[in-house]
Amino acid sequence: MANFKLPKTLGNKSFKGLMSGLANIDLIYQYNLANGIGFGTGFSYSYYELNGSVFQGSVLGQMEAYNPFLKISQRKEMNENSYVELSLSGGYNVLNTTGNQCSGIFRQEAFNVAPQLGFYMVSSEFLSFGIVVSYNYFAAEFSPANICMTSFPGIDPANSVGNSHVFSVGFGFSTYLPTK
Repeated sequence: MANFKLPKTLGNKSFKGLMSGLANIDLIYQYNLANGIGFGTGFSYSYYELNGSVFQGSVLGQMEAYNPFLKISQRKEMNENSYVELSLSGGYNVLNTTGNQCSGIFRQEAFNVAPQLGFYMVSSEFLSFGIVVSYNYFAAEFSPANICMTSFPGIDPANSVGNSHVFSVGFGFSTYLPTK
């Protein structure tokens, strides 16, 4: 399976106000049982860009998230041409933030959990395409330290307290590897 989603930053108010999600890509290998339950493992990559227009002067930055994860899912056929899949994945995020204010990479590590809902249409015997919606919660705060600053101009320091969340919508595909 693979998904390409557009993430919308939520949660931590500084993260929500200063970072814009540009891409979330998931690659998953999943084994489905006859009863519709599936078990999988995968890797997710996310890219966020700092909204530099809120700063005086030229402040640039980006965040990349690397996330290996495990997944459990329940698939329910709606008819012979479509199905719904509800899943829960969890893993360990590595978040690397860089900016022109920093000489290096600000690295964070955090556990995450992400429920996802997908609506798929069967294209052929081995291929399906769908729309996926997910909510990723990761236990990491976004603060001025991420971009080597002591404070965000005009933003209360309390807005940098709290874990980050991301709501994503996008497209996915699923293919079966034939056993014969």
